[in-house]
Amino acid sequence: MDYLIEAKKFVERAHEAAHPEVIKQHLKMAEWYLAQAIEERNEPQPSEVPRKSN
Repeated sequence: MDYLIEAKKFVERAHEAAHPEVIKQHLKMAEWYLAQAIEERNEPQPSEVPRKSN
């Protein structure tokens, strides 16, 4: 899943919404997706994880 694309969708929905509570919820969802994208980027790739030597 591309978290950045999903976050962008929620930001756009918030921009189009009229009710403050709806805007707040859309922005919360966008923030969650952005946090997931950041977490995904910070996880080491399998090729970067050191192997245990026996």
